[in-house]
Amino acid sequence: MWIWLNRKINKKGVTVIKRPVFWILLAFVLGEVIAVFDLNIAVPCIVPAIIVIGKIVIKAYEDMGAFVVIFFTLIMGFMLMSNEITTRNYIYDLKENTVIVQGKIYKIENTAFGTNIYLKGVEVENGEKSVSVKRIFVNTEKIPNVKIGNIIKVRGKLRQFEEAANKGNFDSRKYYLSLGFYGKIEAGTIEIINSDYSGIRQGLYELRMEIIERLEKLCSDNNGIFSIINNKNGIIGAIILGDKTDIDSDIKELYSVSGIAHILAISGLHISFIGMAIYRLLRRRFRFLFSAAVSIPVVLSFGIMSGFGISTIRAIIMFILKIIGEVLGRKYDAITAISLAGLVLLVQNPFVVCNSGFQMSFGAIIAIVLILPIVEEILNTDNKIIKVISANFTISLVMNPILAWNYYELPTFSFLLNIVVVPLMSVVIVSSIAGIFCSCIMFGFGKVVIFPGCGILELYTFLCNIINKSSVASIVVGQPKVTIIIVYYAILLVVLFGLKNIRTKYTRAEKERNIIKKETGLVLEKKAKKERRIKGQNVKLRLACIVGFLLLNCLIYYIPNPGFYITFIDVGQGDGILIHGDNGTKVMVDGGSTSEKQVAKNCIVPYLKAEGIGTIDYSIITHTDKDHISGILEILENNNSNRIRIKNLVMPDINMKDDTYNELIEKAKLKKINVLYIKKGDTLSLGKTKIKCIYPETTTTASDKNDYCTVLSVKNKTSKILLTGDISKEIEEKIKDDIEENYTVLKVAHHGSNYSSSEKFLKKVNPKYSIISVGKNNSYGHPGNETMERLRKQGGVIYRTDEKGGITIR
Repeated sequence: MWIWLNRKINKKGVTVIKRPVFWILLAFVLGEVIAVFDLNIAVPCIVPAIIVIGKIVIKAYEDMGAFVVIFFTLIMGFMLMSNEITTRNYIYDLKENTVIVQGKIYKIENTAFGTNIYLKGVEVENGEKSVSVKRIFVNTEKIPNVKIGNIIKVRGKLRQFEEAANKGNFDSRKYYLSLGFYGKIEAGTIEIINSDYSGIRQGLYELRMEIIERLEKLCSDNNGIFSIINNKNGIIGAIILGDKTDIDSDIKELYSVSGIAHILAISGLHISFIGMAIYRLLRRRFRFLFSAAVSIPVVLSFGIMSGFGISTIRAIIMFILKIIGEVLGRKYDAITAISLAGLVLLVQNPFVVCNSGFQMSFGAIIAIVLILPIVEEILNTDNKIIKVISANFTISLVMNPILAWNYYELPTFSFLLNIVVVPLMSVVIVSSIAGIFCSCIMFGFGKVVIFPGCGILELYTFLCNIINKSSVASIVVGQPKVTIIIVYYAILLVVLFGLKNIRTKYTRAEKERNIIKKETGLVLEKKAKKERRIKGQNVKLRLACIVGFLLLNCLIYYIPNPGFYITFIDVGQGDGILIHGDNGTKVMVDGGSTSEKQVAKNCIVPYLKAEGIGTIDYSIITHTDKDHISGILEILENNNSNRIRIKNLVMPDINMKDDTYNELIEKAKLKKINVLYIKKGDTLSLGKTKIKCIYPETTTTASDKNDYCTVLSVKNKTSKILLTGDISKEIEEKIKDDIEENYTVLKVAHHGSNYSSSEKFLKKVNPKYSIISVGKNNSYGHPGNETMERLRKQGGVIYRTDEKGGITIR
């Protein structure tokens, strides 16, 4: 269509606009961005946007055809995104009640939580009306007797995906939105409407299950030297099939912290290696067309079998374009290939840009295809070692903002580790595939063949463990602002093209100097002098490149001081409070839960990292109940993997020192953490903010842990905050004369228990804001109705973590 419009309208013979797919992609994205805003605002924005684009395109290329195509692409992007937003909002507004869905199965996946059946072309009916959605998935505990291609009707409960309770926590809603799912169905009944199925897709699914089962047998019950193979089926399954069900969580976390988690995803490396290996092998005996006709279906089948992930789709599209280009004798253009892959993914699901896999896959390929050639031109070297290091460094440079945005920390040595990891991946892939194939002929032979790949995976783990022991293996940087990321990439481009221009000037000047000397008959300068000059130029440019990029990384590594704030982290049924002093001091008051099994890993640590906090200066324990210390114990036990360091553990100075109290102190001393004790009257200074201990005294006696609970008053120029732990009404009465009046914020005692927060106490405190840290549907009945009534009667605003998630006050 593009070429036809240019030939039809552009009679002057002006060259067709270069890389049309790239400009179509930009127009499509612009249409989507406009649609994201309120429709009443978006519609008037379309006209000026079209006028601006039209002027740029027509003026630059004198190309009316380009403008027409871009116009319709922008409208298409706008309409597609608008439709998706409407559908998404409808599903989000549906309550979790019984619905009926009907659609065609395109994928079946077995997980630890049952079987997921993925449907496309779905009709969702809730009794009042029905709506069409592109895709939805059904979860069932039983293994259903269905096949890919069947059309089924499912009656079940619609379940909404949960949003992140705290900043930095896993956001199920955002994750599944990025995959194109707005809800899931917990199946009650499944009825097959049409039993026709896709023989190819079903066969590939059965082959996938057969390979997973064979891998499990290959990698179990191995003794002696073959013990290296043991339990490697999870990693190999992830590498060659994209199946992460059986992968060990510790290995997954270790690879992630070390910066090599990318090997656990089907990527361009896999597609290029498998596809190009088949294509090149066939080209030795057959023509271009036959080789392409065989290799492309093989790669597509591999993509279907591995689940057609985002990075897989991108890699397959680029591979197909490269092969078609060779068949047609056309030059392969990487920018066009990347643009087409992005366009295909965005048309399928406009929200795919939110997916970390999309960002990382395209970030990595852009670094390799577009940025690396510029860096190599600037460095101007034939040294293979320097080339390898510069390649890994360039990828890290481009990927750092993406990693910081999604994971809040940057692996320091990942670019060095990948120098070893990436080249050896081809051996792992070949060994794994060959081992599975050979096991069909002779099981023992399969073990021998798969052994080298497993040995390399063992080497990866060994290297990761060595790096992970370093205190600077990764640096917590927090989630950077969007403006910082934009500035980062803008400066990166300016630095790159600036240095490239200098390199071009050096090269041009050298050529002109040689020409002048030849034309004038002057004696050519000595070769040694010429080499010294070129070497000096190279050294200057390389130093400028290194210094420029190191300074650029400071934008990501730099963590600004946000001033004073306090966050009541949503830890479920428990307490976890972070106080950030105006001088940058970080204080954690408690950190535990009875409803979250791994509260540090799932709630506390991700929040701290998202805030750019890698060190807690003071961890104050109010008392040793599990719902106040389980997360702190977890951080102490796993600080090598979670990268969170505690400098000082602050314990209440009391007589009632039970086993848990002593365990905390022992673990702190084992980790070389300073142990301090706090009592009534002690004060901790955080710059202009002061934390004063109100209770207990050293002489306090009580039979209940809650009655030993540390009470803290946090005060600065603008606010007063009272943290009451789990104290009862009796303790409230004791400390009533020691506290001030009219607090800005009250952390309601004992999660809103009816046995705390007396009317007299609340009257004295008179909080503007009352915060209740409590878990959803907890078995204790917190917060109590009587407490809630007293808080309402007192006045002020009441916030609950079970309703609002984490609550931050600045």
